[in-house]
Amino acid sequence: MLLVDFINVGYGDAILLRETETPFAMLVDCGDARIGRSRPDGRRITAADYLRREGIRELDLLVLTHLHLDHAGGLTHLLPGVRVREFWTNYLPPEEMWGHTLPAVPGAPAGVRCLMTSMGIYVKALAHLRSQKTEIRLIRTPCDCRRLTETLSAGVFLEDEELRLRQASIWDAVLSGAGSSGDLEALDGFINNTSIRLRLSYAGQEIELPGDVYASCWERHQLPPCTLIKLPHHGHGDALTSRLLEMLRPRYAVISVSDDRTDDCPSKKIIQLLSQFGVECFFTDAVPCQYAPDQPHVAIRFRIEKGVLMVSDV
Repeated sequence: MLLVDFINVGYGDAILLRETETPFAMLVDCGDARIGRSRPDGRRITAADYLRREGIRELDLLVLTHLHLDHAGGLTHLLPGVRVREFWTNYLPPEEMWGHTLPAVPGAPAGVRCLMTSMGIYVKALAHLRSQKTEIRLIRTPCDCRRLTETLSAGVFLEDEELRLRQASIWDAVLSGAGSSGDLEALDGFINNTSIRLRLSYAGQEIELPGDVYASCWERHQLPPCTLIKLPHHGHGDALTSRLLEMLRPRYAVISVSDDRTDDCPSKKIIQLLSQFGVECFFTDAVPCQYAPDQPHVAIRFRIEKGVLMVSDV
């Protein structure tokens, strides 16, 4: 049996997958360093606290799709209490920077400050992983297939190799002291499309976990159908197109959201598009709008058992 838990970390991603027979546990992203709570009945939880609640002290695999703070910030709380056997990332700074405290960037735009905060958390996390003797793997090829267990496999994709290399160049320059706030502003504009995209296969069911890759970046390929998709970029207007849905034809979609967002997230246009294709949509947090239930969750759980996918609240 495979359990897939989309954890309510507020505006961020954290997805726990467990194969019960092996056993095998992997986490895809780990939310932000601060999850916030905007309402008395809110049920947000950090990825670290959720793993503790589920009795998980060791991860066979931790995947960081990209270095935005709402995906990487939770490393702060996660690593002290969890041992990680293997770690996947799309960027590795020079090893001499691991564990260092990064300088502040005074007067920088909010996006730049968030990137620097995320990198500061990340370099400390890398030092911690090194001390654990974690196998650290840089994902650098456009496509790779990995068998995680006898019955669970992962297709591992990078949609734009040029952007991955550009990201590495900017971070290397910034960490060496030669970069600029302008470089980081440029990175903030395209970093979502550097995300590691995972296609998980288990017992005849296909699950898409695309990080925050915009639809325009990966709809260029011929994609096989899937049963379940985690929408990129929290359901913003760039998350999906009709062309992408025509190929994927998912039965279920999950959107990682926050009940205190005031922007178009999730986008009404995207929800209507999912409805047109008959996709049943779930939200990790309560969303105060007419197309989502005002019901808080700790997590949305999907279970694949004997080839059948089922969903339940946690």
